[in-house]
Amino acid sequence: MNIIKRMGRKTVMWSVIGLASAMTVVTLARAVSSDKNSSSSSSASSSDSSNENSTEVKLTSDEIDKIIQDLKLTTNIDNVLEKLDEIIKRAELLGNTSLKEYAEKTKELYQLQSQMDELKTTIEAMKKKNTDINTLDGELKDTLSVTTILEDLEGAVSNEVLLVLESLPEETFTKLNDVIAEIENLVDLTDVESLTLNQRCLLDVLLLNEVFSQNMLEGDRLEVAKEAYSVATTVLKSYEKQKYTESDYNELVEYSERFADMGKKAEIVYPEQMVMFDGAFPLRYAPIMYDGHILISLDDLYQYIDATIEYMYNNATMVIQSEDKIVELTAGKNVAYVNDEPKNIAVPVLNVNERMYVSGEFFAEVYGISHRYIPEHQTLVMYKNLNQLENPAVPNEINRD
Repeated sequence: MNIIKRMGRKTVMWSVIGLASAMTVVTLARAVSSDKNSSSSSSASSSDSSNENSTEVKLTSDEIDKIIQDLKLTTNIDNVLEKLDEIIKRAELLGNTSLKEYAEKTKELYQLQSQMDELKTTIEAMKKKNTDINTLDGELKDTLSVTTILEDLEGAVSNEVLLVLESLPEETFTKLNDVIAEIENLVDLTDVESLTLNQRCLLDVLLLNEVFSQNMLEGDRLEVAKEAYSVATTVLKSYEKQKYTESDYNELVEYSERFADMGKKAEIVYPEQMVMFDGAFPLRYAPIMYDGHILISLDDLYQYIDATIEYMYNNATMVIQSEDKIVELTAGKNVAYVNDEPKNIAVPVLNVNERMYVSGEFFAEVYGISHRYIPEHQTLVMYKNLNQLENPAVPNEINRD
């Protein structure tokens, strides 16, 4: 993608040169026209001027017209410089100072462009002869890619996030390479206009989450980033809340409130704090918050994978068998077995009202779902590889015998 963009930028560079040529032509033409009008007015008021001088002025103006016509057909910088030299000379003869100064400044611009082209040619030739130069070139590209990345992200993230990223030192910015690569796989940065507000907020969250986790900010920049983080998270939660009817939403909240009264580590959690970005299902059973972690009913979570689920040992253990793995969970335990290999869980599996609850983060890790936990807002966002059942009206087979 970046290669295509750089090719595009090269094309744009030459387009700018062409545009500059066209602008030069138009400006010069206006200057000549103005000069002609001035000359005409001067001739009218000074009828006693010599015939020789009138002929020289007319001849010089006609020659500039011819040069401008030639300039319109010019595509080579050297030719442009040559034509500008002619215009400078003719402008001196006319006494048109503004035209001369403009042509001189324009000439300087094209001379710089010509020097850059020569340098690029020399550098490319040197790179072919020396491998050490190629190594240095690669390092420089890594450094310069910061600018390219920021240009790619413009319009895809909020202005606040862009300002925060622009303020980061280059050596710090490189720590974001992994999350930026992930973003490039999530959305099409060549078509930022097509991104929804929901998607833009997700990108804000991913970038800022990484910035915070690596302690990249302090002072005013940190406050700006926190505010942007809060706004993006609020938008994601708002979209999630829209999945529920008012009555269903209130019922889930009431259940969570009752659970929060059951123990010291239990807290209330609202349905929208479990953001399933690519998931069409609203939760059927209330999420719960235990020891700072969001737990989701397995009856809800396993609507996103094809599996058979069986309760064993007096319903104390659940075995979930899908195409490529077998997961065994036991109520009260914070160790699960994935294909017979033990895997720690941050909080124990809970059995609440005969329904098994497990950490949403654990579920995401086991089944390869991209996710971020936002501790400041106690919100878990699952955003990739979250696939619902082909026929959600037919739930997974659950054997409770």
